[in-house]
Amino acid sequence: MKPTENYEQLLQRFTKRIEQVSKQRPMTTVESEKQAEQLNYLRGCIDTVTYLMTGKLPNDGNHDGMKDHKPNRHSNLDALD
Repeated sequence: MKPTENYEQLLQRFTKRIEQVSKQRPMTTVESEKQAEQLNYLRGCIDTVTYLMTGKLPNDGNHDGMKDHKPNRHSNLDALD
């Protein structure tokens, strides 16, 4: 994240990029798979930023039944190992 960007700006950027990628018309199966992979990646980025902003977990079938919560802030990333 650039020092000048905040979560709202990141959401806008990822949303705009999803629109751009969705409008592209793939010509081959490989291009189609690449486009689908890129869209899944961008949606994951949006889910991540939303989680960091709000603690809201994505509703993707993997997090059903888990409560939304405030994300932990780790000052020392080595403590996660």
